[in-house]
This record gives sequence, C-alpha cells and structure tokens, in this order.
Amino acid sequence: MPDTSAPAPRRRWPKWLAFAALVFGALVVAGNLYLVKRARAVTVSDIERAPVRPYAIVLGNHVEADGTPCPDLAMRLETGLALYKAGRAAKIIVSGGVRDNDEPRAMAAWLEAREVPRADIILDPGGHRTAATMADAAALGVRSAHVVSQGYHLPRALYLAGKAGIDASGVPAPKVDGGSRDAGRVFIREGLARAETLVEVALRGVR
Repeated sequence: MPDTSAPAPRRRWPKWLAFAALVFGALVVAGNLYLVKRARAVTVSDIERAPVRPYAIVLGNHVEADGTPCPDLAMRLETGLALYKAGRAAKIIVSGGVRDNDEPRAMAAWLEAREVPRADIILDPGGHRTAATMADAAALGVRSAHVVSQGYHLPRALYLAGKAGIDASGVPAPKVDGGSRDAGRVFIREGLARAETLVEVALRGVR
C-alpha cells in the first residue's frame, strides 16, 4: 500500500539563525573598521607629536582596596603625567567609577605624589563608563582634549568624545602584557563594545 502521508516540513530556523549570525558578524566587523580608521587619523604616536591642548582626560580602570592603580591604569597615569610635564596638557581630568573603590581619588593621589598641583587635577567621579566620562567632560566645558587610554580602547573613546562635542586626540598608553588568553578576551570584548557604542549613540546619543 503506497505511503500517502505528507512529508515532514523542513525546519528553516537553522538557516535563518545562520543568516542572522552572518549579518551580525558583518555589522560588528564594519563598525570596528569604521571606528579604528577614524581613531587612527587623530591618534599620536608619541608625546612629542601631541598638540598642545588644555586638558588630558585619563580614563579610569581598576583600583586596589589600598588605592593602588592596577598596572594598566598606572600606565595611563604615566602617559597623562608625561603630557602634562611636556606642556602638552595644562590640566588633567581623572575620570572613573566610585562603586567599588574611588578611582578618581586614587588617580589624583597618584598624580599629586608626582608633584602635579592639586589645582591642575580635575576629578570626575561620574565616569563609570566611557560615554559618561565624555558627557561629564563636555558638561564641564571641555571642548579640546587629549584622551589617554590603551590603544585598543581609543577608537571607542575618541568616537564618544567627538559625539560629545570634544575635539580630541588619542594618546595611547602602554598595555601590560597579560598573555595570549588576555589578548583574545580584550579583542572580543572591545570588538563587541565598539559595535554596541555605535548602536547606542545612534539611539540615544552620549550620556
């Protein structure tokens, strides 16, 4: 007796899922290329090539319970200090979060211990994220500044600075070598964060 049962419907969701993943990946790659290209044009290779600007914005990072900056943050502070001592920045804005440890206060203490006058240090305790740092700086009246962070972070930070109305140049701080696993983590995390930044700015601006 012939089989008259209807054939089982083909499941199409795997194809749609693969297509969506492909589109998402293409958008992430395109967004990263766009931000990296923009940043490259305004990032200086060394302190001596940096233009003179009224501010250097040093972006926060982890601070230990005793107030010691983590190695990457110490490198950012060293770079900000070098800009200040070379006369490339008149004041240093230290921006970070205060939820766990007070990053701006620890950063200011580090600079003061290296003979930067307190009057030349501006604390921004609202910089719990890069977008908030740039929004706060713009609210303070900053229109021209160096942005100091590790190179992987600068494309996103400079884009946000520009969208906040700040004419910014990027000054990369050295990154402490954490091995290939850490490098892979940073690559993936920052790649996704750049794409997220583009979407967020398009939807609600910098805040």
